[in-house]
Amino acid sequence: MGVVPDMYVGGGVGGIGDDQLRPEQLYVVPRAFDMRTMSAVVRTEGPPLALAGELRRTVTELDANLPVYQVGSLAQGIEQATWAFGLFGSLFTIFGASALFLAAVGLYGVMSFSVNQRRQELGVRMALGAGPGTILRMVLRRGFWQLGVGMGVGLGLGYLMAKQLSVVTFGVDSGDPVVYGLIVVTLGLAGFVATVLPARSATRANPVEAMRP
Repeated sequence: MGVVPDMYVGGGVGGIGDDQLRPEQLYVVPRAFDMRTMSAVVRTEGPPLALAGELRRTVTELDANLPVYQVGSLAQGIEQATWAFGLFGSLFTIFGASALFLAAVGLYGVMSFSVNQRRQELGVRMALGAGPGTILRMVLRRGFWQLGVGMGVGLGLGYLMAKQLSVVTFGVDSGDPVVYGLIVVTLGLAGFVATVLPARSATRANPVEAMRP
């Protein structure tokens, strides 16, 4: 009798559905049940598959009627049992990178359009004596305030949705700071460029021309 560490047992295809199983497990004596199949794990010091022939001979010596099949390494067994996690992980990575790219492009377009819509206002301010530095600071302040609110709401919703997807992201930290940091840097850079370029263009233009509709 004894206690062993936590184990991840059973589940559906690729391990999906493990969260719906009872975590309590017991080791039982094989002879207590009519077991038609059984798996054996052997620890080796060298290449595990090199002992496949010896294992088959040992089983045959014990009972010549026992078939031995699906001999493989523990790494192969884990890969076969968790292939769905790798598949979903790859798909989520592709979709996530595509969504981030589209979000950055869309953010650039929206913020650039927003600044261009204020060209007449910026021209009036420059005609009244506002310098290029003042105009840039004003535009950046408003742009980053909008960007901060949008990213705050988006990151919060993304974190909540990631929690719900934990069943198919086994072993993945849904609150990984590196991932969220990459999102913030990418969108922040896109917003900064989309704000600065139109603003600098407006400050270099003639105030009279900037005020024209």
